Amino acid sequence: MLLLITLIYIIHFVGHASCQSFPIVNTPSGPIKGIVVPAVGFDIVQFRNIPFAKPPVGDLRFEKPVPIEPWTETLDGTAFGPSCMQDKVLFADLWEKADNSEVTEDCLQLNIYVPGPVSAAAKKPVMVWIYGGAFVMGSTFTYDGSFMAAKDVLVVTINYRIGIFGFLSTEDTSMPGNYGLWDMIEALKWINQNIASFGGDPEAVTIFGESAGGFAASYLAIMPCTAGLFQRFISQSGSAVGFVGVAKNPARAAKATGNFVGCSLDTDSDFDSSLLKQCLKTKSAEELMNAQRDPGTQYFGSFSVSPLLWPTIDGELLPRSPLDSLNDPNSKESIYFQSLDMMAGTTSNEASVIAMFLGWLQEPMNFNIADGMPTAVLCDVFAPTLAREMFNNNPLASDLLCKHYSADDMAQQARNISIMHADSWFVSPTVQLLDFHAKGKTSPRTYHYLYNYIINLTLMAPRLPWMEGAGHATELPYMFGPAGLNTVDESLSTNEARTFTDILVRYWTNFAKTGDPNEDGLVPWEPFSVDSRDYMELKYQPVPRQNLYKDRMRFLLEDVPTKIKQSLKTEL
Repeated sequence: MLLLITLIYIIHFVGHASCQSFPIVNTPSGPIKGIVVPAVGFDIVQFRNIPFAKPPVGDLRFEKPVPIEPWTETLDGTAFGPSCMQDKVLFADLWEKADNSEVTEDCLQLNIYVPGPVSAAAKKPVMVWIYGGAFVMGSTFTYDGSFMAAKDVLVVTINYRIGIFGFLSTEDTSMPGNYGLWDMIEALKWINQNIASFGGDPEAVTIFGESAGGFAASYLAIMPCTAGLFQRFISQSGSAVGFVGVAKNPARAAKATGNFVGCSLDTDSDFDSSLLKQCLKTKSAEELMNAQRDPGTQYFGSFSVSPLLWPTIDGELLPRSPLDSLNDPNSKESIYFQSLDMMAGTTSNEASVIAMFLGWLQEPMNFNIADGMPTAVLCDVFAPTLAREMFNNNPLASDLLCKHYSADDMAQQARNISIMHADSWFVSPTVQLLDFHAKGKTSPRTYHYLYNYIINLTLMAPRLPWMEGAGHATELPYMFGPAGLNTVDESLSTNEARTFTDILVRYWTNFAKTGDPNEDGLVPWEPFSVDSRDYMELKYQPVPRQNLYKDRMRFLLEDVPTKIKQSLKTEL
């Protein structure tokens, strides 16, 4: 009898394991086969390389994504698909480790991480990750959703077109741009229609992203056309309301790209944008990538910190700048924006990548950026550029910035320049976005954080000796793993690091579940309000605080604009 029971158990176990190794889920789009991957003590069921739109190639290049048609044969979702067209010059080690390092235009697919076993009756919260990379690079393969899925949520990572293919714009109806944003929306539509089959709740969706992904999450949150596709959003190191919220005069890049690939144009006169579009559709993907690599298609005679391959005002998704939309509390954008639950924040050293912006000045200005930066970098280059692009080319702004951020010591001067860069690009726009969300609400589901867990690791540029604080994107290795960014440094696997990962992931997944990051056993996180500006300093032992960088925020958001207005009145 014991032998019989043992045999039955073995048969049942083997049958269950083989069934669960490659489970098949039937969805409205068609059947999909996944793969069971053990991770962090759990079986995470992954469904990879699921197409959500037709390949945007040929005549579909530079067009909105076309929904994928349902299929009848079982889709093999056991292997990761390719990434969207981009340069692979950064993160070479990660590309070498990738299961699939191909880049191609045929890339509109997503991956789903499910805490096993899969049950259509589960109705678990869903978290949709939007990768960063300045809208010119990024992929899903580095973001293993296992850590978060293990907290009883579904994680979806989506591809979207980037660079020329996602954001080239002639600023008219021929080629309005924002194709990458449309890809995100199409992915969210697919998720809305299909995620219940995987045990996800289509009425409990949180979008989240970092850097360009954080910008993207905030764009989507002010687009009423996305209503019903998600209920919460998390913007990490990215806010749509900053001075880089939309590309300025991106048609210059489109014209220059046309000339580079042989679609001849006179860039100093009017041109037929529809003919340009048709010509660009005939070029190979590699020809367009060569155009993107060439400085002449992005650089127009003066140093700039405002990107051109970036979301733009297109008259449809973005009828005007996000700042203008949210400055009007009665706009449909504002009303929709405030209806969503929001979390947003920045790292304590967002400008850790500043060498990528200013390193080229070392030779002509005779300094070594490892030692710091001279004041001339601030007053002769960076402050005039910021005055032009953030403060409408006001000369007084340049003088104010130069005076306020100057320092005698080169190391401190470099830190001050970094603070100016971080506050103008990331921190002050994030605080503005939070203010817009919480304004006029007695109990807003609005949460603010400062990420300040410091490790000697930067993901995009070397950590320089004078730097302080947690670098841009350094929260990501703790959020994603164990098969992605969590592998980049052995320090991420220490007991302290694992404890911190648990804290961070619990805050994020709690927010996705309820709109509130709090839970017994975690340091209480107070919601943000316009008056107190509560935030959580996220480190090994989180600390509740208020009014992040109060004086720094007042200077950029209030003092400089006020003095500019006063000077203009005096001139009149």
